[in-house]
Amino acid sequence: MPSLKKIELKGFKTFGKPTSILLEKGFTVITGPNGSGKTNIMDAVLFGLGELSSRRLRAENFGKLIFHGSPEASLEKAKAAKVVMQFDNSDGRMPVDTATVTISREVYRNGQSVYRLNGRRISRANLVDTLSMVGISSSGHNVVVQGTITRMAEIAPPERRKIIDDMVGIAQYDSEKAEAEDK
Repeated sequence: MPSLKKIELKGFKTFGKPTSILLEKGFTVITGPNGSGKTNIMDAVLFGLGELSSRRLRAENFGKLIFHGSPEASLEKAKAAKVVMQFDNSDGRMPVDTATVTISREVYRNGQSVYRLNGRRISRANLVDTLSMVGISSSGHNVVVQGTITRMAEIAPPERRKIIDDMVGIAQYDSEKAEAEDK
């Protein structure tokens, strides 16, 4: 399965300066003190994967995702917010003929987004379709956002089982089986 190798942020939320985050194989968690930007990194990943709800990204609208400047740090406000993600596709599972697949999303102050796959502009629908072929989505279980683990530990075992079945894809077969039995 493709794995995320690198995240580049430019003008996204609190990232006024271009920032690159390298993710080694086996990397599974982002930690740090309160206020260090962990949640903003998670928001950037969801944004890059095509998330359509600005509220889920903790913003009133997509224009609010753009860095607003910092006079103390002598940083001017950004014209756009951009997130670039590189995936290792050396196993060839993602239907793109390269060992590294780069996806990006840029949003302008008017809220318009531009999506790219390996530098070529594509529609959000095409990007989402390509990623969904390998089980990657902004609404899936690839990105575990803050509070999810605590919530999983606190819910009843049958509910937890249903969530796990959804994650591994069993729920789809259970619903198809139930539908076939009804027929």
